[in-house]
Amino acid sequence: MSIRIDLHLHTLRHSPCSTIEPDRLIKQAVKVGLDGLVITEHQYQWSEAELAELADKANAPGFLLLAGFEYTSRQGDILMYGLRPAEANGFVSGWPPSQAIRMARERGAVCIAAHPTRAGMGFDEAILSLPLDAIEVQSVNLRPHEQRLAMTLAAQVGKPAIAASDAHQLHDVGRYVTEFDDPIRSMADLQEALRRGRFRPGDRATARTGTL
Repeated sequence: MSIRIDLHLHTLRHSPCSTIEPDRLIKQAVKVGLDGLVITEHQYQWSEAELAELADKANAPGFLLLAGFEYTSRQGDILMYGLRPAEANGFVSGWPPSQAIRMARERGAVCIAAHPTRAGMGFDEAILSLPLDAIEVQSVNLRPHEQRLAMTLAAQVGKPAIAASDAHQLHDVGRYVTEFDDPIRSMADLQEALRRGRFRPGDRATARTGTL
């Protein structure tokens, strides 16, 4: 059975553009059939202590809760997984994407292009040569034609495709997910799976739905 994880979402604790209250996040994720999620605030990565506190409050044994972050480059946003919080929070917004990715990968992180075909927020043609690990092709913030363009882009650059909610509202959590073939119990497991490409885009179609 595949592992369903929402790899990209924001909470109001560290992303002012979000309305998601952290204390409701895990309960909602469980309700819609997720096995785990990764909080990816804008320019901030949750500490292990913050994650542990949130997990304890949720009382959802076995649920996977991790943190990456969404980096705002000069041309496009990049999801980064595997940095230490102090490293992530030291990334200054506005660097060229090539510089940000190089620095993240030097520190062992996995890098994914977030909503690369979103109108007004995409990359330029340099994305064709960026050393990305994957391309986000589906989210609530990509319109159908932008999703199709992102899928075409992933095929063009020869990178695997992920789907994630990019949720800023509670009801969007888990609307798009990535399904993994291997067990994911830690950030190291997630990084290895992303590098190996043993996953596929998914959505909420086969999961339970609702909002608490």
